[in-house]
Amino acid sequence: MQKAEAAIKLLRDIEGVSIQADGDDIREIHVLTTSTRPAKQIVRDVQTLLLTRFQRQIDHRVVSVAFASADARGDHSSVAPASRPSAAPAEAPLATVSPTPAPVAVDDRIRFASANVFITGARVQAQVELKWKGLPRTGSASGLGTRDSAHRLVASATLGAVQEFLEDDVALSLEGIEIVRLGRRDTVVVALDLISHREHKCLAGCCTIESDVPQAVALATLAAVNRVLGGLPTKEPTEYVLRPTST
Repeated sequence: MQKAEAAIKLLRDIEGVSIQADGDDIREIHVLTTSTRPAKQIVRDVQTLLLTRFQRQIDHRVVSVAFASADARGDHSSVAPASRPSAAPAEAPLATVSPTPAPVAVDDRIRFASANVFITGARVQAQVELKWKGLPRTGSASGLGTRDSAHRLVASATLGAVQEFLEDDVALSLEGIEIVRLGRRDTVVVALDLISHREHKCLAGCCTIESDVPQAVALATLAAVNRVLGGLPTKEPTEYVLRPTST
């Protein structure tokens, strides 16, 4: 991150930069500039530099730009002409421009609500309900099997509910799920594939099993997703979702 900050600071008219990260994930980039170019162009410069030099693709919404005049940064080498009206301010105010909505806050995570497994003969259906910003979404998955083989269905149902909060160009798929013994506890480990803006990333999450296995599977799946949620394009939360009705 220090190398990325130093590289961004070398861009045209950039006075300062601060990168906020969570491990290897960039959550926020704050840029101070004296440029007169639109914030959108500066954000694009930052995206291009990170992609070409560090092979790191970011969403434009994690970048915020603040504009400052030469006086505001402490540079007094240029003297204003004497004919300038005395009523004009000696120093231009510092204005902050936020071109896009702020990224999701670290604590603003998708929350688990419930997980249920229904068995009808050889058919198993999993249903998971999640909440984000106070609004519920439900995902479901079904297939043939037994209660013991329903773990993948619970994880798939969880991803289906998560997908309701994400933009359409973000795709999540289940790579694998296992229950392993760690110390004295059984633990669910979930591996996911994330595709966003043609970038492929592997995610993993885990949760110890207390008593409810479907709940542990759903929480392990969320543990993998919530870590990167702040950098993903999300939909504005709405009270309801319109779906086609069966005839």
